Amino acid sequence: MLKKWLFILGLGIVTISTNYAQNSEKILLQIGNEKVETEEFWAIYQKNNKINIEGKKTDLDEYLDLFIKFKLKVKEAKDAHLDTNAAFVKELNGYRQQLVKPYLVIEEINEQTVKEVYARMQNTVRASHILLRLGENATPADTLVAYQKANKIREEILGGKYSFTDAAVLFSEDPSARDMDMGADRPKRPGNKGDLGYFGAFDMVYPFEEAVFHLKIGEISHPVQTRFGYHLILLTDKIPAFSQARAAHIFIQNAASESAIDSSKIKIEEIYALIQQGQSFEDLALRYSDDKGSSEKGGELPWFSANRMVPEFIEAISKMQIGEISKPLKTSFGWHILKYLELKPLGSFETLEKDINEKLKRDVRSAKGEQAKIAQIKLEENFQEFPEAATEALKAINSDFYNKDFDIQSLKNLQKPVFKIRDQIYTQFDFLEFVFARRTATMPPNAQSLYQSSFNEYKDRACLAFEEKHLEEKQFDFRLIMNEYREGLLLFEVMDKKVWSKASSDTLGLQDFFRQNQKKYQWKERAEISVFHFNDKSYFGKVKEMLLNKKTEEEILQEVKTDSLMPIRIETLKIEKGQNSPYGGFKWKKEAVYTLKDANGKDDQIVVFRELFKPEQKQFNQTRGLVIADYQDFLEKQWLTDLRAKYEIVVNKEALKELKKRNN
Repeated sequence: MLKKWLFILGLGIVTISTNYAQNSEKILLQIGNEKVETEEFWAIYQKNNKINIEGKKTDLDEYLDLFIKFKLKVKEAKDAHLDTNAAFVKELNGYRQQLVKPYLVIEEINEQTVKEVYARMQNTVRASHILLRLGENATPADTLVAYQKANKIREEILGGKYSFTDAAVLFSEDPSARDMDMGADRPKRPGNKGDLGYFGAFDMVYPFEEAVFHLKIGEISHPVQTRFGYHLILLTDKIPAFSQARAAHIFIQNAASESAIDSSKIKIEEIYALIQQGQSFEDLALRYSDDKGSSEKGGELPWFSANRMVPEFIEAISKMQIGEISKPLKTSFGWHILKYLELKPLGSFETLEKDINEKLKRDVRSAKGEQAKIAQIKLEENFQEFPEAATEALKAINSDFYNKDFDIQSLKNLQKPVFKIRDQIYTQFDFLEFVFARRTATMPPNAQSLYQSSFNEYKDRACLAFEEKHLEEKQFDFRLIMNEYREGLLLFEVMDKKVWSKASSDTLGLQDFFRQNQKKYQWKERAEISVFHFNDKSYFGKVKEMLLNKKTEEEILQEVKTDSLMPIRIETLKIEKGQNSPYGGFKWKKEAVYTLKDANGKDDQIVVFRELFKPEQKQFNQTRGLVIADYQDFLEKQWLTDLRAKYEIVVNKEALKELKKRNN
């Protein structure tokens, strides 16, 4: 499979601007009944055109000859119906599914979205919210009630009846807004009163993020709907973003029970006074901090991002300089003194672009490019919708629809059009089949609302499927790409059948070819050499001396062998004159001993020429790979001769002449 993929890529896949789209249907070439348009050939020539050593383009006539050979082979594959093979069709469809993706979105929208996200990432925001829960498939009536309630709360806050925090405690259905009973004699865990802390792009669901980043500090949003329900959002702060920060703290936890005197505050203020007197922050953290996980490291905390730390920390360091120590600050856990240690700034667009794209794949805003494409398709293809027929179809979805024995064909009489794209009609029954294929085991609550969403999904999918079906006629470049993949796959299949596999399996033909071309398969002068590699270079001189004294390899190995390490390794090689080898440059003389130096000019290896061999005939098994390759070339040339005789080749000389003018 990999070989086939690389083979297709090697053909040079074409991507051409749609400016060429059907500029001309003039035929340049005809092979049998197969015709090639001038613009198709020109596009492929431009893509694959190579500049030679002299800086000139590949000759057009030369390229046309190569192109004709390619098309002859493909024509043979088509006439053998290799393109109807089930495996071939499946594989081509697999490539097509990958190739169509860029054509079913408006890439400019996606690129703009990435840039918008990066711009948004420059800031980190802090916000509070009031949540009124609402199911994703809530009825229109329930949705209206929740919206009106949210609007009323907003008006009462703006009118001064409640502060936002009081309203969050009273009305929010986010349980974290209110104090939590911890049991026994422990004090309640304070609620956040709607405060969500600091966060940035991708930290919240997209509609929430979109709303909060358009607010001014102190501004309250109108009701914002997400999959959780309706939110009122108050923007409380906006600071420059950072990637990660590092800080140390001295922590004194809240007192065990509530009292009029905050003993933890008194203690932290005493510690702060010692810092002001010049005592070491790190020593005080070790002695007094209640965070035992950090106190032994001078209070040092792990790296953190803005959305992973209590908001009081982020607010404090946003106003501090590196190395600065804060005044005591209160969080829900107790009292802290911070020391700001280090900051990792946000990366550049180039460094973050890939990560943004990956996150967008899992984010609802990734659909922007697709939705823009759907709108474009509707406009281009004269999309028309028939709402009354769609409403009628939705009424057919009742409890019977969910019986396991329900026959969808019983609704086949519902044939009114619900919409049409160009001249293609989509009926009520088509839509009901779409719903039926996705039905659950039981009828869900608010089914009518749910299936209105399904109808919108069905329209979107139909538009994209229609566009995909007609891509070849609408997009010249896509037609060329698909044609090259199709013909590339066909070429691979027919070459394997007629040349590659045949050359390997035709034992008699291969042997006969070898006998007829034996003079081509000759050994040049060769030498057998021993190469001594050294794990311990201190043995270099000793080994060389032993070699010069005609010691055998066995004697040398026995002499230098130690208990823990064999300091040398001997490699036996055969080299051929003219072969690209680091050992071929020495004077070829039997029993000659040479030193090979490394890149720094130091002794590295010892080379000994053991035997010299005169030129001789190769045996078949010594050159089988080369013989197969040559036999493949022979079979291919013979096959092309047969193809030229089999198919009439007609070149439009006027069209070729025009292309030559264009090429100058």
